[in-house]
Formats: sequence, C-alpha cells, structure tokens
Amino acid sequence: MNRDPDSLHVEGSKIVNGRGETVHLRGFCLGGWMNMENFITGYPAHESGMRTAIATALSEEKARFFFDRFLHYFIREDDLRFIKNLGCTVVRIPFNYRHFESDDRPFEYKSEGFALLDEAIGWARTHKLYVILDLHAVQGWQSAGWHCDNAAGMPLFWGQKAFEDRAVALWEELARRYRDEPFVAGYNVMNEPHCAEAKWLNRFYRRVTEAIRAIDSDHILFLEGNHYSQQFHELEPPFDSNTAYSSHYYTVPGLDAGEYPGEFDGVSYDRERVEAGYLARAKFMRQHHVPHWLGEFGCIYTDESLEDSRLRVMADLLDIAEEHGDHWTIWTYKDIGKMGLVYAAPESAWMRRTRPVREAKTALRCDSWIERHKSEIGQHICAMTNHVREVLVGQPGNWDDLEEGLRFKVCDGLLSQMLLPAFAEQFRGMSETEVDEMMQSFALENCVQRSGLVKLIEEAMK
Repeated sequence: MNRDPDSLHVEGSKIVNGRGETVHLRGFCLGGWMNMENFITGYPAHESGMRTAIATALSEEKARFFFDRFLHYFIREDDLRFIKNLGCTVVRIPFNYRHFESDDRPFEYKSEGFALLDEAIGWARTHKLYVILDLHAVQGWQSAGWHCDNAAGMPLFWGQKAFEDRAVALWEELARRYRDEPFVAGYNVMNEPHCAEAKWLNRFYRRVTEAIRAIDSDHILFLEGNHYSQQFHELEPPFDSNTAYSSHYYTVPGLDAGEYPGEFDGVSYDRERVEAGYLARAKFMRQHHVPHWLGEFGCIYTDESLEDSRLRVMADLLDIAEEHGDHWTIWTYKDIGKMGLVYAAPESAWMRRTRPVREAKTALRCDSWIERHKSEIGQHICAMTNHVREVLVGQPGNWDDLEEGLRFKVCDGLLSQMLLPAFAEQFRGMSETEVDEMMQSFALENCVQRSGLVKLIEEAMK
C-alpha cells in the first residue's frame, strides 16, 4: 500500500503517519458551523426549525443570504491559522446531513455542502492541520437531542433501513470524495449514538465500515460508544484494523456550580475522581489495544466567578489525556460565550439583536443542558412531577427520570419551539448589508479570546 507521507493510519494502539512517525491528534471541534446548535449561537430549539422560521420571516432568498453570511464568517482560514498557532494538530468538523442531502430528494447530493468542506480542508492542508469529518446529525436522528437537529425528540434512525441506507450512502460519497486527501485524518461515522438496543448500533458500524472500506481502505474510522459516547461494553470487539474509538467526557465540576476540587451534589471531586471517570470510558480501548480519542470535553463558562475553577478542571483533563497518551479535541472552538475558546463580543451586533429572545430562553431554561441555574419554571416542573407521582403511586413503571423527561419535553421541546417565530422576528426588515455586518460578529478578529484557556492550551502543547 503506497501511503502519502502525511496520511494517517492505526498501528496497534497508536496513530502514525506515512513515515511511520507517531502523531498525536490534539485540537478543537468546530461546533456550531456546519451543524448549528442552539446554545452555541443562541437560537431556540433545533436547526431545521430555526431555518424554517428565518425563511418565513425574511423570505427564502434573504434566508439563504442570512445563512451564507453566517457560514462565511463563523469559520475562516484565520480560525484554522489561530488553532494551528496554538500548537494544535487537528480540527473536528461536525456536519448536518442536510448540507449534503434533502429529505425529499434522498441520495441526490448537494455541491454546496462539499464546497464548504473542500474549502475548510484546503485551509487545513495549508496550515498542516488534520481534519476529522464528523456526521453529527444523521438522517432519522441518532438521539433525541438538539445536537442532531431532532425535531421530534425521538431517535428514529435505529432499526430503520431507509435511514441507514441514506447514512451509508452519504459516507460512500464522502469516501469517494476524500479518499486521496492526506489531511483528512478519518471519518467519525456517527456522533453520540443513543441506541436502546445495541444490536442496531453494532449492525450499522459493521455495515458502514464495509461500505467505506470498499472505496477507501486508508483513512481511519472513528467509532463512538453508545449512550452519547460514554458506554462501550455493548460494542462488538474491534473488527477493522484501521479504527480508533472515541469517548466523550463532560465531568460534573465542569458543568455544575461549585469550586473544583470540591463537593458537587454531595460527591467529592478531585483529580483522582475525574481520572477514574476518564479511565472507565477508556477501558474498552485499553482492553483491545486500540487508539483512544477523547472526542469531546469542555466546561461551561457562563458564571465568571467560576472561571478559575473551570480552568482547573480543564488543566486536569488535559493532563490526564496527555499522561495516557490519548488524542483529544475540546468542545467547542467558537460560540457566544458558553463553552468556546473564542466567542462573539457581548455588545456585538448579533448579541445585541438576539438578546431579548436569549433572555427569555434563559428564564424558561430552554437550553437546560447549558443553563443549569435554578428557575421558577423548574419549580413548576418539580410540582408537576410530584403530582404525577401521587396519581401513579403503586403503578408499575420507571418514574426515576420523570422530572428530567418533563423538563426536556416542556422546556427544551415545546417552549423552545414556540420561541422560534420570536427569534426569527428579530431579523425582519434587515437589509443584506445589515445582515452581513451582524454576521461579522462571528469573525475571529471581532471575537473575544478566553485568555485563560488559550494559555492553558499553549502550555499543554509544549
């Protein structure tokens, strides 16, 4: 096999290039760009609903301009240059299948989506950064979450051959397109699967591997664990010699209020406990002697008083991953100040214009994963939970997750979707010049750098 000197492949538990040199993949996920997520840019509900609402308020033509300008400014060559200058070696590009295929025209592929990827890969090649292609939102939805653009709140992908056929065919198209590109590190075939019956996940992994390998035997496949890439014990043992496995790890002291090291909800967290959670996820990889990629980890920085604590969490996580010789990508690179390394300035045009609906979202906890404060709506959900439990006392069933389920359905689901028209109305009447100027809020030169995290990454790279 004649490999390009820069192309990567798996050898045992290592990733090496065509010269046989060990390569460590360290960098960032470019979340919120080709797969828009509500908390990253501030809109409510899910991407497809938001796009429909914008088109209704602005017209189809102006909506295309709106999203074109967003894509143009959110990730540019300057961003990849900045990431490379930190010492990083990789970016992970999450994308929504809708950039490549429409539901009403399955198996017909859009040139616009490939043009975006081509441009980003070209920048990465220029700056000697590897790219991991990540199918983040899959046809039929692989989980109930907003992050796979799920409008129904139910993962309908599993056991549905029609959706599986489309996902496999899209990967075949991607493999045909990028099989000769050395700076594509590989294919992250599905982000955070949440499959009640693991047989369907194992079946898909085998099928998509076989399909890609018929076209591209060189690029690494990156497979994630079940239940949001946290559990691996249900996966079949590795069956392809050029495959790495990816876990995601959002530890409690990086998300909930409190000082780290310290106690969170009655549990004491320090580096030892954080490492124990990390090693539990990596057990499968160690057992089978395959590479481990910590594909997502990060902290919530919405409370400025906790930023130093969050940075201590990140310092420990980076140190743990490095100590064990693993690969890592931080979630996420750019946003509106929630988790990003860089973020839109608080008084930028985008932040000013979207503030009213973002404040309503916060009050109603419509992004309950990122907004972890106590709220009045939470008290009502708790009261509803208690009432339901009283009515159903003695009835069979699992009611332990009732409160969380109600909050997700009511706040992240119904209320968030009802805010979509209000979000879109914030842009009604804007000229194209005004839209373009507003989207420049996301250009790197107009963003704020999280200096403590920047310094931490620079130190880790040394």
